[in-house]
Amino acid sequence: MNLEIRIINFKKNKMLIRKLFLSLLAAIALTACSNDPEYHGLTPGQKEAYGKAIAGEYDGTYIIIMLHNDGSNYTEKVQNVQMTITDQTMHSVQFHDFPVSMLSKVVANPALAEALATTPNADFMADYRFYSMPNSDDVNWGFELANVPLTLHYSGADHHLLLRLSSRVYCELTKASLDAGTPFAHLGGLQFDVTGIYEGDTLVQALDGWQDNNRFIAYFQLNK
Repeated sequence: MNLEIRIINFKKNKMLIRKLFLSLLAAIALTACSNDPEYHGLTPGQKEAYGKAIAGEYDGTYIIIMLHNDGSNYTEKVQNVQMTITDQTMHSVQFHDFPVSMLSKVVANPALAEALATTPNADFMADYRFYSMPNSDDVNWGFELANVPLTLHYSGADHHLLLRLSSRVYCELTKASLDAGTPFAHLGGLQFDVTGIYEGDTLVQALDGWQDNNRFIAYFQLNK
């Protein structure tokens, strides 16, 4: 009976630590961001002006956080990377040279892990949108990432895979920061997750953190 109680308590503690760890990351890394923007629409002129204000090349660091279902957590940094944001005409975000090979550390299939370990870096593309704020000249800004196709050879065959990405974070950009040309200076980072690896409609590896799945979280931390 005592052994059974200890096992149950261990599982509960592991889940609690995991939840606290994720909550802490969200609190410190995404200052001034929220998950529920209030949409009120912007005029074409406002969108054009805001797009010009954020367009440019940004230097930074990828912070990769890998949460394993055994309770262990690993963090790695990749410095000297860039993010490109276009104006409203293209309304796109491009995260350059993302280290796809790091996914090898969170997949269960050894053959897939070996193939991922030698995969070159890839550019991740996203589409951005502005959301106005009532009674304010500030604006909410968010982006939606496109899924990333990968063709890997393992287990004696070619596999046409798809990385599913997610970012539901919307960040408040103040009028003062937009006017000053430093729209993201107050943010700790921009988060996106790889939530799963698919082959067609078949889930190869879940990375969403649910039901004891591993999780793969990435931040683009902007240089100050």
